[in-house]
Amino acid sequence: MRIGLLASVGHMIDSFFPGIVTSWTAAGHEVFPAAGTPGEDDACTVIDGLTRHPGLGILRARAGLRRWVAEQRLDVVVTNSATASAIVRGSDVGAPIVYFCHGLHWNSGRHAAERVWQVLEAGLLSTTAGVITINADDQAWFAQRFPRRRILQLPTGVGLDLAAYPASPVPRTDEALRLLWIGEFSPRKRPDLALDIAVRLQSLGVPFALRMLGEGSLLKATRERIRELRIDSLVEAPGRGEASSELARTHSLIHTSTWEGLPRVMLESLAVGRRAYAFDVKGVRDIPGAILSTDGDCAGLADRIAVDWASGELLKPVRFDREKLDSSHSAGMIRLFLEESIVGDRDINAREKLGKRQDLPAAESDLMVEPDVQNGTT
Repeated sequence: MRIGLLASVGHMIDSFFPGIVTSWTAAGHEVFPAAGTPGEDDACTVIDGLTRHPGLGILRARAGLRRWVAEQRLDVVVTNSATASAIVRGSDVGAPIVYFCHGLHWNSGRHAAERVWQVLEAGLLSTTAGVITINADDQAWFAQRFPRRRILQLPTGVGLDLAAYPASPVPRTDEALRLLWIGEFSPRKRPDLALDIAVRLQSLGVPFALRMLGEGSLLKATRERIRELRIDSLVEAPGRGEASSELARTHSLIHTSTWEGLPRVMLESLAVGRRAYAFDVKGVRDIPGAILSTDGDCAGLADRIAVDWASGELLKPVRFDREKLDSSHSAGMIRLFLEESIVGDRDINAREKLGKRQDLPAAESDLMVEPDVQNGTT
């Protein structure tokens, strides 16, 4: 197959798909990445007008996408990220499009703002050949509206390069609990709730240290609130950090997002051998072994952390077969899905249509092809 791999920005392809691309090419397929910005090498075609947010460049992007598909003679396009996926499915590119859904943009789907996203997504299904999901809630939503044989669920998302996240023993110290929060400082990730958890742990008398890693629009406000709460001796937000080494030095991860597709940082934590505490929301509840509290119940989550620290539970190794997280498993599942349910299914349908025409009597076949020539009329 000649597979097009599309994202809104090249960084997404560089971050999430190298292992999958390597697996597909090793199986004899050709992969042609494209995005609105360059990737790390020259292999990524830049689509003019394609950005992370809809804008005036949509018409240029649609033309560029059609040109990319035609020039590369693509058999199928696998697209991820909301904007790129919406534009390519509305561009009549001439190839089947598989939407790799990293997370539908809602949690419960019951609020008015969430219903707008549902209407938009449902409208795009008519130009979608297949869907790849990474959590049970999204899988259920698509299954009510789309043929099940053309939906693939990946239990570990795109997977991980396990060499980058080696397993390590839990630090044995019982002097202070080391907690880690990693994510974008944004409203959806709710870093303020991590501070509420910290305040509760402090009130319970739990000795701890919390590091919050990442960047985003709320980083400055988070640092200011740390000072206002007078917990700067316990909590720090230094900015970016290297996830693997940070996880190796911590006892546990805490996660506070509103919803997720499938939180990669929690998979990374699992690979290293660290348990995670989080809220029971879409995507997060799919992480094996995650310890969950009711959404927004910071006190309840902090209380559970305190109990597990006092009992020594947090010093015990996590029981999970980390090999299940390897990206090769996801790559193989996607490849078979494309071969058998998308491109293969398309070829079968084409052969069936051709066969039906070839089985017709000669005169009837001629009438189907050129009725105006045979009869002198249209």
